[in-house]
Amino acid sequence: MKEYKLVETAEAGNLPMVVNTWTKVKNFLCREIDFSKPIVLEMTAKEEKVLTEVHDFLFQEIKFPELHDFFFQEINIFSWFKKKDK
Repeated sequence: MKEYKLVETAEAGNLPMVVNTWTKVKNFLCREIDFSKPIVLEMTAKEEKVLTEVHDFLFQEIKFPELHDFFFQEINIFSWFKKKDK
């Protein structure tokens, strides 16, 4: 059984159009999204627990004092050139 959809345009008038797979995919991908509506995400308790654990892991505060000291050490370029000349 074929599925038909009425098309009302100036060129086609009010003629039926055959709806095929590509038309369904195109209509699904190119639909309008209303960004003013709030996004509601429904999760099970297990999914929420996993999401919380992943979020806590990704946004944990990492402290490496040795790494900080290495990146922020003072460098005197002129003394480096004097050592090379000797």
